[in-house]
Amino acid sequence: MRYIVTGAGGFIGSSLCEQLRREGHEVVRIFRSLPEHAADSAGAYEDIAADVLSDSFPGLRICGDAVIHLAAANDIVSKDGREGIKLSLIGTKNVLDFAVNNGIPQMIFFSTIQVLGSELQGLITETSAVRPENDYAANHAVAELYTEMYARKGLLRAVSIRPTNVYGHFASPTINRWSLVPACFCREAFFNKTITIRSSGKQRRNFISVESVAKATSTVLANFPASYDTLNLGSPFHMTILEAAQCVKQVHDEMYPEPVELLVQGEEPQQENRFEISLRKMEDRYGFKEHLGAEDFRKEIRLIFLSLDRLAH
Repeated sequence: MRYIVTGAGGFIGSSLCEQLRREGHEVVRIFRSLPEHAADSAGAYEDIAADVLSDSFPGLRICGDAVIHLAAANDIVSKDGREGIKLSLIGTKNVLDFAVNNGIPQMIFFSTIQVLGSELQGLITETSAVRPENDYAANHAVAELYTEMYARKGLLRAVSIRPTNVYGHFASPTINRWSLVPACFCREAFFNKTITIRSSGKQRRNFISVESVAKATSTVLANFPASYDTLNLGSPFHMTILEAAQCVKQVHDEMYPEPVELLVQGEEPQQENRFEISLRKMEDRYGFKEHLGAEDFRKEIRLIFLSLDRLAH
């Protein structure tokens, strides 16, 4: 199969491209501008420089079996509300039009579990109410509606994937996602010998490895729905922000002689938010059941520290 990946240089995009290539697929990687390291994989991929916000993007002529759209606004871009709306809405519409214009029958849009809320409670399924509480979640929720509309009109088949907190080491030094947990704690610990939590740290989160996200996406591509579907992509692995920070401190202190000081600077929230991500649809309908846990989380923290070692030297 021939897959086209926007946002191919990002955290999830780079891992997904590697996964699809290992499986023997042709992969077209779309970057806003070609990174220097793209030449290192010459022949393994077809690389194209194109901006999804460009008026010319829908007119690009590229054939393929599916588009995986990973170039919507992340949480950092979305702090500028207008820029986030522009990238997630206009960018996603341009990608949808690109797929339709090229007769590409399938598209996956990468959304976020935050469209269902910031502090999740109870059992979370694909039918849970959409309740975005910030610009990042809201612009993704509207982009989901656009994607569903194109599928409902019969223009293509589509899936919106909502990953939970994705963790893992960065496959390339050009990936800048240091705002994510646990990477943000690792960087502060490495350079400052502190880990700062500006809350109580009792916010509970669901974590899934970037490797599992890539494999799950491949499984969806191999079992694509007839029209449209929404998938919450998580794992059985939950921990609080404080527990994640404590895990980073433990791994750091095992690796380096100077221990890290863990600073908890807030009192809110006072209670943990208890929730569970239902995995039934991914397991029963799509056949994806690989789930990693605490030991893999520790392994990836160690790999993040080793990458910081390389950057520092």
